[in-house]
Amino acid sequence: MWYLMENVQRSYTLSERLLDAIGVTSLTSCIGGKNEKLVVEDLLREGADVNQAHGTFVPIHSACMMGNTEIVAILLKWGADVNQLDGFHRSALHYAVEKSGDCTQMLLQAGAETESRDLNRNTPLHWAAFRNRADCCRLLLQFHADVNARDRNDDTPLSWAAMKGNLESVRVLFEYNAQPDVMSHARMLPLTRVGILLNGGLYTDEDETCFELLTRGMGRIELRVRRAENPDALLLPLLLSRDVKLSGRLLDLCSAPRSLKTLTRFAVRRALGPTHLPSVIPLLRLPPSLRDYLLLEY
Repeated sequence: MWYLMENVQRSYTLSERLLDAIGVTSLTSCIGGKNEKLVVEDLLREGADVNQAHGTFVPIHSACMMGNTEIVAILLKWGADVNQLDGFHRSALHYAVEKSGDCTQMLLQAGAETESRDLNRNTPLHWAAFRNRADCCRLLLQFHADVNARDRNDDTPLSWAAMKGNLESVRVLFEYNAQPDVMSHARMLPLTRVGILLNGGLYTDEDETCFELLTRGMGRIELRVRRAENPDALLLPLLLSRDVKLSGRLLDLCSAPRSLKTLTRFAVRRALGPTHLPSVIPLLRLPPSLRDYLLLEY
């Protein structure tokens, strides 16, 4: 019995040192004169448990947090569980997509679940879109991540990208036919999110382009709500009403009928469902100009 307890304690201590090594040696070139990879491999050979959590931290999560592909590769070789959840109910993939395309690809090839949810039901794709890691968004979608996954607030990855004006991520999500008309519990569309960004006044040309792209992707547009002070009228939310010029643009979008051409584009894209549109649309017997139109090029 004493022998077993001693072995458990030894393994736990080694695993704690492993976690420390990943956290420290990912930022420095060596510990005690040893290369970081050698330190980690030595600890694993001595009996460190590659999946042992300490507090909220797990070894492979820490390596992904650092974007350290070499350490991630070693941990995977020693049997790290790619779908283990840490104390925040996050998988290693949640961390990898914020930091490294290479780490993301390694985890996906090792069987990481794209639909893993954290405590707020956010998927890795939500976080990749929020951090504007368009490369990681593309990898996740290539591995069949749900492009329209909804978090606890019913926000999609497109909404998360829009709230930061992350143009490159919005483009990738639209390539995989993200739905731009999904409304959150707070009655916000992705277009509302980027509208709030523009309404703040401190926006870039990229934010404006993001707004135009989201407008192109929509069918009928309705951003107005019934406000408590005037429940009989449809008005823009207060967050969209501060900038007179912008609110005028938004009211025009809401009140003017969309063209039949625009509504048809929206209907065709909706009918195609979640798919990689640049691969599917060229198969349609359409003139090149109409294909480009369906792909939101203009």
